[in-house]
Amino acid sequence: MTENDWADLARGLISAVNDNGPNAAEIWSAVASWMTLLVAGAALWYARGQLSEASRAREQTKKLELEKSQPYVVMTMEESISPEFIDLVIRNYGQTAAFDVKVALSPWPTRSQEGVEDVQLPEVIPVMAPGQEWRTYWDTAQGRLKADLPDRHNGTVTYLGIDKELMSSKAILDWSIYKSRLRMVKYGLHHLAKAARDISDTHKKWTESAGGSLSVYARNGEAKDAALLRQHQEFLREEKIDRAAAPPPHRRRAARREESPTDEKGD
Repeated sequence: MTENDWADLARGLISAVNDNGPNAAEIWSAVASWMTLLVAGAALWYARGQLSEASRAREQTKKLELEKSQPYVVMTMEESISPEFIDLVIRNYGQTAAFDVKVALSPWPTRSQEGVEDVQLPEVIPVMAPGQEWRTYWDTAQGRLKADLPDRHNGTVTYLGIDKELMSSKAILDWSIYKSRLRMVKYGLHHLAKAARDISDTHKKWTESAGGSLSVYARNGEAKDAALLRQHQEFLREEKIDRAAAPPPHRRRAARREESPTDEKGD
C-alpha cells in the first residue's frame, strides 16, 4: 500500500466513527480496516527489522572479510639451530603485505656473550609480504643465567595495513620460561659440520717432523701373522725332535753319577 492508500483508509475510518448512527456493516468495515492497518503496520515493522538485520549482517561480514585480509605482524622468541639458542623473530602471519613495520621494546634487548651488547633491530621494515619473517640471534638461556640481564621485555609492533590503516600488536618476550625448561638435544647437520671441523683441526696438529707432515706406513698383517705362525710351528717341531733323541731319564741320572763320583769310606 502506498501513502495515499493509508491516508484514504484512515479518513474512511474517522468518517465512519464520526457519522451518526453507524450501521453494523459500517462498524464491521471499520474494525476490519483497523485490523488491516495493524497487520500492515506489524508487517512493515517486521520487514524493516529484517532489512536492518540483513544490513548489519552484511556490514559485519564485510568487516570480518577485511580483518581476515589484513596483515598480522607479531614479534616472538623462537628456537634457532639448537634449543639452547634463541632468536628474536618478526613475522607477518596475515594474507596481505604490511608496510612500514616498526618495533618498540622496553627494555631494549641485549645479549650476554662477550660482555653485554645491544641486539640490533631495523628502524623500519618497508614491506613484509605474507609469511615473510625477519630474525636475528638474541642469546642463550645458559648465558642469561650467568648474566644480570632483565628477563621480561614489553614490545609493540606497528604497521600499515589495507588502505593504509594503522595497526599494531602487543608482544611480551620473557626469558624466564626458557631458563627453567628441560630440553632434549637433537643433533643435526650443524653438529656434523662442527665435528668435521674439529677433526680437521686435530688432523692439522698431527706432526712427525719439523715440517708438520705425518707419514703413514702400511703393513700386510696377514703375511706377517703367517710368518710368525710358521716360526712357532718350526720351533715346536725341533723341540719334539730333541726330546725324541734324548736318552731315557734313568740313563741320564746314571751318567750324571759317573761324571760326579764320590769317595767311599768304610768303617
